[in-house]
Order: sequence, then structure tokens, then C-alpha cells
Amino acid sequence: MSLTFAAVFILLRIAYRLVFGSFSWQAIGQAATLALPFAAVIVVCGFLSALVDVRKLLPSMSALRYGRSIGTALAIALSSYPTLIHQVKQLGTARRLRGVRSRLAFLVPLLEHTIERAVALAAAMDLKGFGAGKPVSPSKNAAINFDSFTLSYDGKHVLGDITLSIPTGEITVLTGLTGSGKTAVLESIAGLSQHFHNGHVDGTLSVGDIDRNLTPPRHTAGLIGYVAQNVRLGFAAATAQEELEFGMRVSGHSLTDARIRADELIREFSLTDIANQPIELLSAGEATRVAIAASLAVRPRILLLDEPLADLDAASRTSLVTLLATLHNNEQLTIVMAEHHTADLDVLLPRWLCVDSGEVREGQWSPGIVPSPARSLPVLGNDQIFRVNNMSLSYGDRELLNNISLSLHVGEILAITGANGVGKSSLLNELVRSSSADDIVRLVPEDVSSLFISETLGEELSRADAVAGHKNSGLSALTFWSILAAPESSELLEVHPRDLSAGTQLALAIAVQLAWKPRVILVDEPTRGLDESARSAMAEVLRCVAETGTAVIFASHDRHFVSELGCRELSLHNGALVSVEVRA
Repeated sequence: MSLTFAAVFILLRIAYRLVFGSFSWQAIGQAATLALPFAAVIVVCGFLSALVDVRKLLPSMSALRYGRSIGTALAIALSSYPTLIHQVKQLGTARRLRGVRSRLAFLVPLLEHTIERAVALAAAMDLKGFGAGKPVSPSKNAAINFDSFTLSYDGKHVLGDITLSIPTGEITVLTGLTGSGKTAVLESIAGLSQHFHNGHVDGTLSVGDIDRNLTPPRHTAGLIGYVAQNVRLGFAAATAQEELEFGMRVSGHSLTDARIRADELIREFSLTDIANQPIELLSAGEATRVAIAASLAVRPRILLLDEPLADLDAASRTSLVTLLATLHNNEQLTIVMAEHHTADLDVLLPRWLCVDSGEVREGQWSPGIVPSPARSLPVLGNDQIFRVNNMSLSYGDRELLNNISLSLHVGEILAITGANGVGKSSLLNELVRSSSADDIVRLVPEDVSSLFISETLGEELSRADAVAGHKNSGLSALTFWSILAAPESSELLEVHPRDLSAGTQLALAIAVQLAWKPRVILVDEPTRGLDESARSAMAEVLRCVAETGTAVIFASHDRHFVSELGCRELSLHNGALVSVEVRA
């Protein structure tokens, strides 16, 4: 694989020279010669990856003395290489899910994902203090103060004139519409907006006794723990256990101390069963629990959480909220989180803040009066539209699915529920793989960005219609804005799909797959990242889809959403599907 990458790199370098320079054999030879050192690095990285998981070497690289920048670049290159290989292997899956024949269509998205992974990993490593040495013990002051703070990117204001004080030990919850600026507030406190995303800031922002605008994240690793929305992109280690040890190791602690602390976190977060699993095999909920545990490794005084409950089942949500209450009471931890699932947080008695179009005000955001669903579930047709029999799946010695059979009728909506890690996502993937070409089954996967192949939201919607065979119909755009429950925005249409908020990306992915007018559509966590009004709109969208005759299967932890739909529910437990009584 690495030899293939090296050869492709050399060919691209030669092609670039021919396009932008004069043709001659000497020019071709020079281009190839200049490309050889970089090709050699690719081959060496591939050779090292074949011998050992190079992510195990990252903590040691943090202590290199020949320059933090070089060490960080080398660490990111080595750690990103396994991700690149994994993405290449998944290329066929992405093409099949999207229904696109051309491999070249996914070449740019593949490179974009690799860059996105490298940037996210660099940010995560910096947040943990990679290359900064052992962090200075923070003072007892863990207050956060905004004073006329503004944030903009390329002249566009994201946060405007925020003046806000969050005292030490306070639990603060940011609420608001999807894309309102909650993540930008958290990233500003963490220092990512100023030092990683090239944001332009005015005003002041202090964390503890530190000027955030002048201090990069690596120098506050002992003060701030941060958990992003897409936790997988920031994992630096090969296993959950090693991810928990990583922060301790790069901050100068011994391996023994790191393992003792990791064992403590494994017990606190109930991670024993997955501690030594490859990080890539963790479910979304398991990955979230690992990321939160890892953020607490060096016992920070401030904890920032971006949608921590989105991928957790009911038991895991209750456990996390209880743990946060304990941390707050015992250690006076300052906690700031963005969250749509606010009902679970009432027991914390938090301070509620509403973020609205980049402005922050006191109080909890409310969607206002949410209208009752415009339609009930459609009457099911008698015709069976889809069926699988005796489907099984195992990963190593672990049996995820055991002789599962299910059938769907025209216009039926089916919810698949169950605890984190039981195999709901694997079930959806197997249903796609087991379907025939005539079934026209489309999946909206957990990693929705794997479906995107265009440069802007508008282009993605237009391309979805064209690929599905009804060019210029506007069907995908109509579906997209309906899911968001928002008026069409020409400004949003120019945004790159990967730069959209998590909820907006999900809405786009569903719209793209519905363009095919499939007989069955499968959706993995359809309410992830959506606010209350958007979740109600999503329920209405699924009803509309079912009304056209398309059957819907979705996997979800959102009990309220499943109850609101009132659809048939099957719970996955020990590899089997068990019928759940419909709640009134």
C-alpha cells in the first residue's frame, strides 16, 4: 500500500511539472528526483506501520529535544498514516453507500479527511500538552472571563461582543439552535479558535490567571480538559487504555503513574471490557466515554464538553451526569458544556446560557411552542418491502449479531435501540451489505462526512439529484431545509460540507441519500447534534418518507424521539433483536 502511495505521489509530481512547466525528459527526471525523498518518507512510514502500531511511540516523541514542531509533525505523520490506510480501504464502502461509480470523485474527500484528521490530532495533542513538558500546576483560580470578546473568521463574525464571567466551580450549560455558536464558545475557551483555526479576536478572554488570546493550548494542558464533538478524530493512541495514559505520558509523568491513573479512570467510567480494544472498533458511545475519561487524566480544573450526551445510551448518560456531579462537589471542577439533551442535566442545577447567532445571554434556550406532528404514522401496506434471514456477524471472538431475521412492510418505520456497543451500527451496515441491487437500500452512516464529495453545500445538494437521476429537480434541497426546519440561506449554501455543524451535516447526509427515493433508508442516530425543534422536524421528515412508501430503519439512543414517533421498536441485546412494547 505504501509503495502504491509513493508511486502515485511521484506520478502526480511529474504531472504537475508537465502541466505548469515545459515538456522535456530532463524536466521529468528532475520532478521525479525531487519527489523521491517524500516518496521515501511514505514508504518508511508504511514499513514502520507494518512492523508496529506507531501510535505507541507518540508519548516518547513528546520528550524529543530537537524541536517541538519537528517532533509534532513527525508524530502526526506517523499517527495519521494508519488512518489514511483505513480510509483507502473504506473507499469502496463510501462509493457504494453514495451510489457513485467514479473512484476519482472520492480522491479529494480522501485527502480532505486525512488533513482534517491531522489538524484534529494536532489540536488534541496540543490540548494535552504534547511537546510542552510537564505543565505547571494550575492555581485554584479556574474562573473564565470574557470582556467584549468577539471572534470572526475571514471577516465573518461568529461570536459578537461577549461579556461573561464563569466563576470557579460553576457548572454552565450552553443551549441554542444547531449552529448558533456553542462550539465556538468552547473552542475559544480552549484556545483552539485563536491558535489553531486562525480566528481573529478582539476583546479579552482569561482562563484562571492566563490570557487565553496570548497562550496556546499546550501551556494550559494541566488546567483545561476538552472533549470535541467528533472525538474519534482526536484520538492519538491505538487502544482505549493507551489513550487514557497518553495525557499523563506527554505531560512528563512516568509510565507507572500513567497506568495507575488509567486504571482509576477505567473503573470510574466502566471501561474494563473495552480497555484493550483497538480505538477504531469502539462504538460512538464507547468512544465518547473514553474521550471524556482521557480529558480528566491530568486532573484539570476546567472541563469543556461539546455535546457529551449525544452518543450515550440512557444508562451511560445517567452515569456520566452522576460522575460530573461528583467531580463538581469533590474537586470544585469548573464545567462548561454545550448540550441539546438538557433534561438529563437538570439534576446538576447548572447555570443556563443561551447562545443565539453568536451572542450569549442568561437563561435556557427554548424553541417556543413546538407544534404537534402534522401527521401520524402512515397505514402500513400489506406488501413486504424488505427481509433478511439468519444474519450473523462476529468480530474476533465477539459475536455481535446472532441469526437475526427481520422484515419491513411498505411505509413502516422501525427503531433499533440498545446499549452502547451492542452492535446497532454493525447491524445497519450488514443490512446494506446483505441487500440486493433491486432493494435500493441507502444508509446514512455514523460518519456522515464520508458521503460528501463536493466543495459546497449547494453543490452537494445539486450533485445528489444529478447522481440519483433527477437533475435540477431541487428535491435534495427541499428535503434538507425541511429537516433543518429553517429558511433557505444562500450564505450557508456556500459553506464546505465538512465545515457545517454536526446537526447540519446529518441533515445533509439524509437529504443526499433520500435523493435516490430508496425502498429502505437506514439512519444511524438521526437526532445526533440536533436541537429540540430540529428533532421534531426530523420526526416529521421520517413520517413523510414513510408516507411515500419508503421503509425507515433507524438506530437511536433518543428515547423521547422513539416515543414521539410511536413506531415499532426492536432492542438489540446479546446479538438478538427483542420486541419492545410501544409506549403511549
